[in-house]
Amino acid sequence: MVDISDEDPEKLFRVLDVIGQGSFGIVCTCISTSGDKMFAVKFIEISDDPNVDLQNEIDILKTTAECEFVVQYYGAYKKENYLMIVMEYCDGGSVLDVMQATNSGLTEPQIAAITYHMLKGLQYMHSHKILHRDIKAGNVLLTGDGKAKLADFGVSTKLMTTIQKHKTVVGSPYWMSPEVIVAQNGANGYDHKADIWSLGITAIEMAESKPPHYDINPLRVIFVIPNRPPPTLPRPETWSQNFQDFVVKCLAKNPSDRPSAHELLQHPFIASVADKAEGTIQALAQHIAPLLVEARKRAREREEDVGGQSIKSGTVLRMNTQSKTVLFEGADYTGTGGSYSTVQFTPSVRANSGTGSMIYKGAVQHQ
Repeated sequence: MVDISDEDPEKLFRVLDVIGQGSFGIVCTCISTSGDKMFAVKFIEISDDPNVDLQNEIDILKTTAECEFVVQYYGAYKKENYLMIVMEYCDGGSVLDVMQATNSGLTEPQIAAITYHMLKGLQYMHSHKILHRDIKAGNVLLTGDGKAKLADFGVSTKLMTTIQKHKTVVGSPYWMSPEVIVAQNGANGYDHKADIWSLGITAIEMAESKPPHYDINPLRVIFVIPNRPPPTLPRPETWSQNFQDFVVKCLAKNPSDRPSAHELLQHPFIASVADKAEGTIQALAQHIAPLLVEARKRAREREEDVGGQSIKSGTVLRMNTQSKTVLFEGADYTGTGGSYSTVQFTPSVRANSGTGSMIYKGAVQHQ
């Protein structure tokens, strides 16, 4: 079972903002009550049944704790029907955040620097027989000191032997490798080379601000990927031969033709930026910081007023799904008594049956 601390998380952390949606939970920024240290905390609804996915994610976070190119894990806490996984806060946001804030793709030096750190993270994971299985720009976080880190291991898996292959179809459709999609149909399965395909798709995503086939419905794209030639960089005249060759090698249709993460670290596109990657990422993070602050400020301004009070995104609400009501204490839930207001939540809000806590992320209506 998940190694959960006995301490009350509401006495240790205060929720600030919702900053993202992971594979299996909402991610919030939290600040420690004993100081000013920031954390990223994933809130995941749980039941009394053992949750293999949660145990898997925490096991992987513990295994990769020594790698500076993977987000760091600090502990797990339980509060009513929520598990809180406390992780390192990466102040530069995700690569997807950067592209959305600037409304553009990245430059080639920025792509090379970020990809270099991603490969360092994948090299470590694959050497420990761990597959990420959901590599994409939204799962790569930047730090102010110049690191790009792999995040969100909700669909990761650990291989028991170096030759074992998986046949489970998981991940985000546009980034899936052909062998992941066809594995359920009796193919030989897939291994760490599936992450290399997703890395190549992410390289195109960083260049174009969206992955290939993004105009195709995600339910249909899983039929398109195995049956079409591998994607390439649009507008090849815009990019160097080294970048184009790197993408081609990552997106070899046959997994055995794809280089490993270790081999790709020697590719000229990557090797040429190894000694300046941190400076490039640091400059990008510093440039994007005010834009992220402004974006989050606009999000806070969209808070809804309920009965004259504002419910902030990220507030912990006490709910009763049978009566479809939610109790909240002022704008910030502290877990200590006080004056509660009652609101009615919409079906878009995920909830377990019965009474428990939840993180506010959608519209609520005053009852």
